[in-house]
Amino acid sequence: MSLPRGNGKSTLAAWILARCLTPGDPWNVPGREYVLTAASLEQSRFVFRPLREELEPRGGYRFIDSVTRVGVTHKATGSRLRVVSSKAKTAMGLVRTPVVVADEPGSWETVGGELMADALFEAQGKPDSPLRILFIGTLAPSTGGWWHDLVNGGTRGSTYVMKYQGDPETWDQWPTIQKANPLMARFPDSRKKLLARRDEARADTRLKARFLSYRLNVPTGDESTVLLTVSDWEQVVGREVPDREGRPIVAVDLGCGRAWSAAVAIFETGRMEAVAVAPGIPSIETQEKRDRVPGGTYRKLVESGALRVAEGLRVQPPAQLADLIFERWGRPVSITSDRFRLAELADCIRGVPLLPRVSRWSEASSDIRALRKIARDGPLACDESSRLLVAASLSQALVKNDDAGNTRLVKRGTNNTARDDVSAALLLASGAFQRSAGLSRPRWRSLGLVG
Repeated sequence: MSLPRGNGKSTLAAWILARCLTPGDPWNVPGREYVLTAASLEQSRFVFRPLREELEPRGGYRFIDSVTRVGVTHKATGSRLRVVSSKAKTAMGLVRTPVVVADEPGSWETVGGELMADALFEAQGKPDSPLRILFIGTLAPSTGGWWHDLVNGGTRGSTYVMKYQGDPETWDQWPTIQKANPLMARFPDSRKKLLARRDEARADTRLKARFLSYRLNVPTGDESTVLLTVSDWEQVVGREVPDREGRPIVAVDLGCGRAWSAAVAIFETGRMEAVAVAPGIPSIETQEKRDRVPGGTYRKLVESGALRVAEGLRVQPPAQLADLIFERWGRPVSITSDRFRLAELADCIRGVPLLPRVSRWSEASSDIRALRKIARDGPLACDESSRLLVAASLSQALVKNDDAGNTRLVKRGTNNTARDDVSAALLLASGAFQRSAGLSRPRWRSLGLVG
C-alpha cells in the first residue's frame, strides 16, 4: 500500500502487528516470529511506539527497546516480534515467519534496500514458507527503483497493490489533494494544515517538490538533492528538437575502473546529444548486476547506439571516446573536460581547443545553475536517441550543498556503481554553452589551451 504522509500508515502497521501478537486472532500463530523492518531501528520506533501503547495495557508481554535491539514477546504463547533495519543480512534466516511488515520502503538506502527486498522475496520461496510481506509507505524520497516498480506494476499474480496518488497537473486543487489523502476528510485540523502547505508550495518551487512527493505521493526532484527536477526534465524532452546547426560545444567525463566515459554535445540551437563508452570487461550484463539496475537496461543503450563497449578492455581508452565524438558530431567548437586523464585526452582531440575545468564548489555551482536555467527556460532539447542514456544518468545524479550555499555533483555511495557519468559531462557542457554566449571571440589560443 502506498499513500502520502499523514494518512495513518504507521498506525496501520502497528495495528497489523498487534493482531499478529494477539492470541486467538486469525493472524496469530503461537510460537512464531514476526518481523518489522524499517530504514533503521530509530525509524522503526514510529511503528513500535503505537504498537507498545496498544499491547502494554493488556499485560503478558515483554518489551525490548534499547539502542541495538527492539522487539516484543508474548510470554504465554512465545509469539514474538523482531525489529530489523534495512540491511540484507538482517533478513537472512527468515524461516516459517508468517508476516513481515515493511515500513516506508522508499526511505531505505538505495542498494541496501534493494538487497533487503531481494532477501525478503527469496524467503518467500523457501519450502513450505507461509510468509506474507506487507509493504506500507510513500513512494518518496526515492525517485525510482524496485519499490516504484513494485507499486507502479499494479496488482498481478500473488501481489496486491493499493495506491493513493494525486494528479500533478491539478496538484493544488482540493479534489486532487483529497483523493490522495483519504484521511483528511475526517480530521479538519489536519486538512487545514495540509491546505496551508499547499499555499506555501504555490509560492516556492522547492516546497512544491516536497508537497508533490510527500502529500500527493508523486515523487519529484528537490533541487537540494537532485540535479534536475522531474518537471525540468519534462521541459527538456517536451521541446521540439531543432536540427543540427553549426559546430557543437562538447564536454567529456573520462572514467576509469567501474566508471564509464561520457560525452555531451550542445549545438547553438540548444539541441543536445550524448554518448558513452563502457569497459568491455566485465560484460555489460555483469555491469547491470553490479550496478543493481534492471536487467537489459545497459543492453538497450548498446543496441540504440548511445553506448559503445570497449571490447576486451577493462579500462576504456580516451581515444575511443574521441573517435566517437568526431564520428557523431564532426569537429566541435571546443572540448571541455575536468583534469582527470587530461593529458591522454589531449593526445587524441585533433587540434580542437581543450578547456580544462577545475570542479571546485564555486565552478560546479555555476555549471549546475547553467544546466537548470537552459533546462527550465530553454533552449535545451534532448535528441530522442539520447534520452534513455541521459535519463538513466540523471536518475543517479546526486548534488550536495556546502555551508556557503554552493552546490556540486557528488558520488552516490562508495563503490562507484551509480552511472552519473553522462550527468557530469552534461554539467560541463551546459556551463561551457552558457559561457560561450558571452564571448565575442574564442580566447582559447591566448590561454594556451589549444590541443
